Amino acid sequence: MKKIPDLLRAAVLLGLSLVVSACATHPAANTLPSNGENLEIRPPAGWRLSYTTGDPESNYLVEFMPNSEDHDSWREGYMSVQRGAYTPIAGQHLATQAVSGLIQAAQTKCAGHFSAMQQKETQTNGAYTTIGGGFCERYSSVAPYGEGSLTAVIEGKKNLFLVQFGWRPATENDLKDYNWRIKPERLQQYLNLLNQATLCGGPSEIPCPH
Repeated sequence: MKKIPDLLRAAVLLGLSLVVSACATHPAANTLPSNGENLEIRPPAGWRLSYTTGDPESNYLVEFMPNSEDHDSWREGYMSVQRGAYTPIAGQHLATQAVSGLIQAAQTKCAGHFSAMQQKETQTNGAYTTIGGGFCERYSSVAPYGEGSLTAVIEGKKNLFLVQFGWRPATENDLKDYNWRIKPERLQQYLNLLNQATLCGGPSEIPCPH
């Protein structure tokens, strides 16, 4: 299994691109069967499971996007959930370090202005959680009008869970009147999905549904 520094390095790479490497990645059917501690979180209505990669016994990543979107040229939205093994350390919250590192890396990678969200420490059904995000106005050729992301890291008993939502304006002026180029109701939808997430399958946690 990966040590926590490797997980954080992988998380940073995922957070910068919001695209999984083609290596060891394959189209998904309906779900990625996984064992042990998991994060139960629903994607937005009308979204499909599009890709999976990893080992259901240890570290994995799953991706979701709207039914009408193409994996390589999505615009409306993107969601990913990554699990990585770690050992909790008393008095320390690695979720906070992970999200801070992701945001700093995103600012460095951004070729234009980066508007960061205020980082927030909270609880997800009793699990320590850090949430952050922002918008890069000039990202890459696949996102010519910028790219935004909402990132959360949730601390389980045996795993860290990285959840990301992404969006890309369709035109130069699309959603320019909104902070981070996203409608407040869409951002709240993503936050609500995070708030409704539940850890399962770990020590003193509820069993995961099958």
